[in-house]
Amino acid sequence: MKTAVTILFIICMQGAVAQKKDTVRTLKEVQITGQPPMVTRKADRYIVHIENSALANGYSALDVLQKSPGLWVSSDGNIRITGNQSVTVMINDIVQRMTGLELSEYLKTLRSEDISKIEVIANPPSEYEAASTGGIVHIILKKARKQGITGTLNAQYKQQGKKPYAGAGASLDYKMKKWYIFGGYNYVKDNSFYTGRTATNYPDKSYIYNFNTRDNNNARQQYRVGIVYDLSSAHTVNIQHNGNNSQLLQRFNSTLTYQRPIDTVTGIANTDWIRKPRFSSTTFSYAWTIDTIGSSLKVIGDYARSSKEESNTLISAYSDPAMSNGFRTITPSTTDMYSAQADYTQGLRGKSLVRTGIKYVQVNRHNTIVAENEATGNWVKNPSRSDDFLYDEQLLMFYGSFEKQIHRTSLKAGLRGEQTNSKGYSLISGETIRQNYFGWYPSLFIDHTLDEQKGNSIHFNYARRVRRPAYNDLNPYRLQVNDFAVLTGNPNLQPQSTNSIQAGYTWRQKYTADLYFKSSTNYIAQTARTIEERVIEHMSKNFPGNTEFGLSLSGPLTILKNWRTDNGLLLYRATADLDEVRISRTSISLKTFHTYEWKKVADIDLYVEYNSPYTTANSKMFHVFFTDIGFSRKVLKNKGRLRLSFTDIFNTFREQNLTEYNNTIINFYQKRPTRTAAVSFVWSFSAGKEFMKKRIDANNSDEKSRMGN
Repeated sequence: MKTAVTILFIICMQGAVAQKKDTVRTLKEVQITGQPPMVTRKADRYIVHIENSALANGYSALDVLQKSPGLWVSSDGNIRITGNQSVTVMINDIVQRMTGLELSEYLKTLRSEDISKIEVIANPPSEYEAASTGGIVHIILKKARKQGITGTLNAQYKQQGKKPYAGAGASLDYKMKKWYIFGGYNYVKDNSFYTGRTATNYPDKSYIYNFNTRDNNNARQQYRVGIVYDLSSAHTVNIQHNGNNSQLLQRFNSTLTYQRPIDTVTGIANTDWIRKPRFSSTTFSYAWTIDTIGSSLKVIGDYARSSKEESNTLISAYSDPAMSNGFRTITPSTTDMYSAQADYTQGLRGKSLVRTGIKYVQVNRHNTIVAENEATGNWVKNPSRSDDFLYDEQLLMFYGSFEKQIHRTSLKAGLRGEQTNSKGYSLISGETIRQNYFGWYPSLFIDHTLDEQKGNSIHFNYARRVRRPAYNDLNPYRLQVNDFAVLTGNPNLQPQSTNSIQAGYTWRQKYTADLYFKSSTNYIAQTARTIEERVIEHMSKNFPGNTEFGLSLSGPLTILKNWRTDNGLLLYRATADLDEVRISRTSISLKTFHTYEWKKVADIDLYVEYNSPYTTANSKMFHVFFTDIGFSRKVLKNKGRLRLSFTDIFNTFREQNLTEYNNTIINFYQKRPTRTAAVSFVWSFSAGKEFMKKRIDANNSDEKSRMGN
């Protein structure tokens, strides 16, 4: 807690200094400083304006999210608004279909110079699919402003300990009369080296200590291309294609000590984990602007395909020859998703809107598990641990909402209905699993301006959401990770339902305080438990409930004319009922982001973050503290920007968690190369007359985010 107190002291000192210098001006449009406010609020979301802000220069998209007001990014790239539940990430209306580390790596390839703004939606309204219990973060890329050609080129190099990280990319936009063509490509080569250890203590006083190293050799590429044609001033059609391909190669080398009740066994194990995930989606849309008071029609058709080649090979040798083992698991998968939707908005007099829409989604998934044992140099299939699983899902969704501005009060109310029909079938065992359920998902948003000139307002919102199980979790597989750990699917998983309430106050349109409460039933969490002969099983399960309530504070401070800060605090308590055990913990997160403009020399930024211990299911995550610093400068007649940055400069970042279940204790520790030095360069070019792009509408389907890889 000393670190937390230190950061709080820094923030308080900023306030004391800032009060000495009054830089506030009140304008007709409630723009408190000489520039538009960085954060603005609507009834159902708040918007962080990145373009022309301190966050617009030399960062990745993941860096921007980490440093944006009200957002938090964990060590593994998990993005959250409040509490522990992950958000759904969208980019230009397209839900990003990756999960976990793959999503964070993808966001590292996007440049802050390409971002216009970020919409943060803690409780999504009815026009969004209900499957977003942690909220939605919507990244909106810039619209080109030149007739002709505009674009950027970027390159970066980072030293991660003894291993390099390098990337390059480009984006291009071309406008010619009624045609608009755009595209982008990014490539990253990431080499890194991790060290870690796991100590497992069992009820009979035996224990296993495992020290391992992990050598990562990863390559990733993302691309997008699209064409827009204006049939007239009111009618637009577009088609766009997005994709990413990766090759992820990890080699684990482990040394192990197994203290049994009667003796001690030592051994070594080598594991090669190879993954080649691919994803692509093609979207067609038609938009009709019916009148000038907000009436419109939008029709979208989308096809997406996700595939993965994966193998996990382990060879182990122990001082007890009976324990020596060799196995290989091959787990390819493919997912196809088809969707169609129509959204209609009717503008009414008196600043009112009525929205309605319908959507249908068809998902077909095929998972195969081929388990093989090593025998005298050959691989022999193990039928008892192999499976071939088909999963089909149909979703029919519809919604309606009403919006109205009544004097200084914005009101938005909506209701969404979703019918889910699913069928899972094992080609090996012949087992069939069916689920059919319907849910209503109401939402309400109220925003009332107390003082328009000063920018003071209060807000309240409520929404009911659902979290459907990930497709791979529904597969009844058993995947042997190593000699002492397995991953197991659970075809009996039920959807999680969450009710969320939030109320808050905004002062001077910049400083926000929010109170929130979330209550979930059929809570989905992955837990670890001991099964046969010291093996730890990791499996997602439904638990009775989970609750969270907390306080979120955020706001900027101007210390000097050229020294500004943005600060955030999240204090919350999470309680989960896991089987017969209730786990509760109060946690706090603090962050402060400083930008200093050293004229004619460089722009300097400093970021400090602290997260106290928190819980996830039956695991306790330890505290995290780190400090980043960067220096950037415009070059080449202000068309280029060169940036030098250093992360975790004190090398304090550690990953550690403690898991307890039925008197079995698992203590995990990992150190990644978080202290890094990087240099990046971005060059912008343009030619042509000014114009405004048409916004590209694309499918906001959540099902793709459940595909996983």
